[in-house]
Amino acid sequence: MKKPLTLLVLLACSRASLATDVTLSVGYMYNSDFEVASASDQPPTVAPGTGEPGEDVPLEGAAGFNLAVDFVYANQPNQRIGLFVSYEQTRFDANAGLSDPDMDVTHVHFTAMSYYPQGNLEPFVMAGIGAGFFSPRDSTLKDEVMLSAQVAAGANYRLGEHLLLRFDARWIPTFFNGSSTVFCSGGCTVAVRSDTYSQAQANIGLMYRF
Repeated sequence: MKKPLTLLVLLACSRASLATDVTLSVGYMYNSDFEVASASDQPPTVAPGTGEPGEDVPLEGAAGFNLAVDFVYANQPNQRIGLFVSYEQTRFDANAGLSDPDMDVTHVHFTAMSYYPQGNLEPFVMAGIGAGFFSPRDSTLKDEVMLSAQVAAGANYRLGEHLLLRFDARWIPTFFNGSSTVFCSGGCTVAVRSDTYSQAQANIGLMYRF
């Protein structure tokens, strides 16, 4: 899903005079497993090599790209509210039986953050809530949009008056409403293992502070 990222870029550009922090970062996204759907949920014809029902379907770890725009909250210099977008292109393992295993994963969150400055170093903690957009490329599967959240911790290091280096780690759970099957479009080959699907990120990036 590229629309949420485009909207956030436009917002950042149009409100640059009001933005406190604009951060671009890149990192690694770890994805937990899905599973092979039960036979009753599978389409009549699936690709050879599909795993047995209930078997784990790994989702590859991949690069994650992030944009964050944060604003001072209630004139408190160490408090922020903002918007966060994360994008990853990953793929299902071959045992999912898909002709096209690629999937785009986008998270769009409203966030709240607290800084704890120590000279040039600014440790922080944050939390957010919003939506996760899961967009498989295979024609037998459909997109899923689910509630997702995040908790994160990290630090900024001041490189200059306006430029800072950021490191952070994030846990991003997505809530699948107790559904045992997902991405269904005339049948499923992939199911979610539990109510909560977990992803984790480790990132490094640059921040510009207005």
